[in-house]
Amino acid sequence: MTQHGTMARQAATRTSADGAGRCWFCDDAARTDPPPTGWLYDDGMWRAGHAPVGHSIPGTVILEAHRHVLDQVELNQNERTSLADVTARLISAIKSATGCDRVYQWATMDGYPHFHVWLLPWWESASLRGPRYLVASVFGDAEPAQREQAIAMADAIRRAL
Repeated sequence: MTQHGTMARQAATRTSADGAGRCWFCDDAARTDPPPTGWLYDDGMWRAGHAPVGHSIPGTVILEAHRHVLDQVELNQNERTSLADVTARLISAIKSATGCDRVYQWATMDGYPHFHVWLLPWWESASLRGPRYLVASVFGDAEPAQREQAIAMADAIRRAL
């Protein structure tokens, strides 16, 4: 299994910090791989961007909490209330932009203990399903998005939002 890019290498260390105590999600200065076209969505509680170039298939979006929280247990009431609506809007936009049949959601907070959800497009024609598809799309044999593909897909998702 192959890992793509800086984020995956850093995640392998199983730490939330870059060595100086900064969270990759909280501190834009620590973020080595920003979304290729900036943020697609940002309402002050949540922000989402296309996955960094080389980290996943085209059309993958990462939704993250602005506030540093580990998981849904630590969300405040406003964050809990808005999470489903924000996720639904993003899934609808990803489906519209990619033509996919389904959007898989993946959240482990393993490499970075900061709440974030990967939203990956999936098609009925895919040879893999479920967790195997997720792993292959991010770390495996799937062709990761190149810069031009990521930009085009991010722009299409932004228009669909």
